[in-house]
Amino acid sequence: MGDPPASIILSVGTELTEGSILNTHFRFLGAEIKGMGFYTRRCVQIPDDPDIFRRELREAAQSSVLVIITGGLGPTSDDLTRGIVAEVAGTTLRFESSIWEDLVLRYSTQGRTIASTNRKQAQIPSGFQIMPNAVGTAPGFCGQMGECMVLALPGPPAELEEMFLNQAVPLIRNRFFGAQNLQSSEIIATSLMIPESVLEQALQQISGTEGGMLWSTRVAHDRIVLTLRGSQPRERQRILSGLLDRFGSVRIRRGDVQPSRLLYDALLQREERIALAESCTGGLVSKLLTDIPGSSQVFWGTLVAYSNEAKQSLLGVSENVLNDSGAVSAEVVSGMSEGLLQRTPVDLGVAVTGIAGPEGGSEKKPVGTVWISARYRRGGELRRGFHFHGNRDSIRRRSAVAALLLAECALLGLEADLEY
Repeated sequence: MGDPPASIILSVGTELTEGSILNTHFRFLGAEIKGMGFYTRRCVQIPDDPDIFRRELREAAQSSVLVIITGGLGPTSDDLTRGIVAEVAGTTLRFESSIWEDLVLRYSTQGRTIASTNRKQAQIPSGFQIMPNAVGTAPGFCGQMGECMVLALPGPPAELEEMFLNQAVPLIRNRFFGAQNLQSSEIIATSLMIPESVLEQALQQISGTEGGMLWSTRVAHDRIVLTLRGSQPRERQRILSGLLDRFGSVRIRRGDVQPSRLLYDALLQREERIALAESCTGGLVSKLLTDIPGSSQVFWGTLVAYSNEAKQSLLGVSENVLNDSGAVSAEVVSGMSEGLLQRTPVDLGVAVTGIAGPEGGSEKKPVGTVWISARYRRGGELRRGFHFHGNRDSIRRRSAVAALLLAECALLGLEADLEY
């Protein structure tokens, strides 16, 4: 088995080199192309300096077979990617009227007038293929510089990730590995409430010494999307089955799925509704649910009962229980979910209380202690305690995912084999 093909990632933008914006592209792209069988030789952050950009691109194209450029595709004078790529490739820029017409239409449907500077976004290096932008306004493009494939992707993460996964991956696959069907040569799964390091260790142990097996992980705020590639279909399925045996069918799901969507779909199918009582998550669980278009069909409302007084007056949690057990306890979270069902017409009531930190913890209840109760009117209560690690934001996010999964388990009668 020969050496893996070499790739280089160039991220363009002075806002990156000055530290004004955190560069998340290296982690995302590096993991994805590693899973496709590439070795990333370098990841370079480049300021908006044409001389540096020109030099780095020339060197990258000469020393690798795949170069991915991120950023520099906007309409302003410091967006250099189109011109530099054309110059280094020894070609010119061509104006694509179809891109311009699409931009004009997008602006007009939003009641806005497009500026003439946006015409720059309709310029593409001659000989390069357009990659439309389904999320934003700046299209990407791909082409060859000698033996090297060059991809230019937009800078905003949502735009970059959508374009890479849906357009760049098939192009890379076809260029380097033949025009085989991607879906038949990979398995995509979602890992929920499993730390990335734990997932990686499990993959290594289950995979063993099997040659040709590749995987990549894409870390999102509420899940890790895992792609298994290479080897034989039976080997990919063996690894997925191994993950299911180790972590259970609640925390490992086939496909790229969001925990909020899983709960939404289960509620919609049953024509049932949910209400939430949130303390430490401050409404985050509700946000994740209401981010879904049409969520009003299943979402009744939420109470952010942060203080003890709010838990008493809004949800009916007794003062004695709060004093004896403390606000972060099995007894209080159970009272919160019970109060929800007593005060609302919903079928499912979910409550969360915890200590998100950085202050407020104790020896018995350290920061990260969280209790969640999911009470189904027709099926009783599921209640679990967790101890999450991390900063305030990560504790709240992990608590929200746990609440969504526990709610789904209560609704479907699943075993809530949840831990972190």
